[in-house]
Amino acid sequence: MKPLILVLSLVLIAMPSYAASLDIALDGGKRWEPINAGTDGWGDGSGQFSFSGDKATITVKEKASNPWHIQLKRARVALSKGKRYQITAELSASQESPLTIMLQKDSGDYMTYFAEDLVVNREPQQVDLTFVATNSDKKAAFAFFVGGAESEVTYTLNNIRLVSEH
Repeated sequence: MKPLILVLSLVLIAMPSYAASLDIALDGGKRWEPINAGTDGWGDGSGQFSFSGDKATITVKEKASNPWHIQLKRARVALSKGKRYQITAELSASQESPLTIMLQKDSGDYMTYFAEDLVVNREPQQVDLTFVATNSDKKAAFAFFVGGAESEVTYTLNNIRLVSEH
């Protein structure tokens, strides 16, 4: 019996484990959270958010002191250490303004897993980024920080996708 248990144990250890594929889109804003630190009571700045299919519009109503005080966030994103991910989106703003794409821990020290600082303007900019996760986290946050913009700047985010590569 011991040899059979040993063989079964070795087979189970040698079998590859497959993490579920990740494919996140805007999907009309379902499961996405508009963050307004100024109105949520933990900071300053506020924005107005709207969704239509694969398009999100964010208008900065009150400039924030930190970019993360106004953000569009998708929580509970499962990242697997060593896995490659691709982010695509078409981004623009009513005037030249900063935007940060962020994947991070969604609590505690908010450890950054991936960040890309961009400057967007009226001309739609296609973004195609890849990264390899340095940590596994079943509850990471995928976010677009826009709190660094001046009041009345409007951002348009089209066709947001975060997918794991196979």
